[in-house]
Amino acid sequence: MFKNPTFSVTVNTICVILFSLLIEHSLTQNIAFAIFIFFPFLAVWMVYSILRYGKYKGKELTDKEEWGYEDKDRDQLGTF
Repeated sequence: MFKNPTFSVTVNTICVILFSLLIEHSLTQNIAFAIFIFFPFLAVWMVYSILRYGKYKGKELTDKEEWGYEDKDRDQLGTF
């Protein structure tokens, strides 16, 4: 559960939505303050779980590519 990146993103999204609703409607400011205090820990947990357990499903770059887009060919980009 704590190693699942989707779960950590979902928890953080729910906390942000709940926090914004509580602030907007001035309901139970103690709960909003608690979310505000604990959100940095939740954000660090989310970043860690994505970097540690997330899986990249995109195309790998070749030896001649330093960076790339999946939706455009290298020849279409031109030079800068």
